[in-house]
Amino acid sequence: MVGLMKPTSAKPLKKGQRGRPAAAESSVRISPRFPVSTAALLEKASALRGLTVTGFILEASRIAAEKVIADETRWQLDEAETAALLKLLAHPPEVNAAARKAAALAADVTIRS
Repeated sequence: MVGLMKPTSAKPLKKGQRGRPAAAESSVRISPRFPVSTAALLEKASALRGLTVTGFILEASRIAAEKVIADETRWQLDEAETAALLKLLAHPPEVNAAARKAAALAADVTIRS
């Protein structure tokens, strides 16, 4: 995980031992700082949902992260767009000078993931 602290694994408690129960999966600690107005908003929203602030932030940020990943890694085409894409794949246009120039420029581009 980039930029996160080392994951920790919760261990099961022994009989009679107090503390937190074992976590389902390992976790990391992230300590963001929020403006007072944002903290108040998070407290109100989490109370309305019956969650702790931490639980609310975890749920909301996971949902938002999944949406960003889906939006940025998948295409969603309607029927007309799908038909146009399939037509282009079946019958690609001829490579012209502009396409060759674009390919030469793209060869120097590095994509980081």
